[in-house]
Amino acid sequence: MIPFQDILILTSVLFAIGVYGIISKRNGIYIIISIEIIINAAVINFAFAASFLNEISGAVYAILVLIMAVFEAVVFMSLMIELSRKKGTVDISKVGKFRG
Repeated sequence: MIPFQDILILTSVLFAIGVYGIISKRNGIYIIISIEIIINAAVINFAFAASFLNEISGAVYAILVLIMAVFEAVVFMSLMIELSRKKGTVDISKVGKFRG
């Protein structure tokens, strides 16, 4: 079995990569990928803690988090498509306000 500390190190590195991606990138697609990396780090923690503690609740939480991540990605991608149609770019820094 993989030691618990190794999984915590892995998820900490994944979390750091995701935060760096959010801070350093301006492209909306890169930002959503970075958010997904952060969410996957949390899901790995939930799933491994569930198997480590012999509980099913962590796995259920992991599945719920993954379902919410899919919904979040769909909404964000629809916003990026609309931004691309209106402004011609998916650069977040060029967005002021959406006006109807």
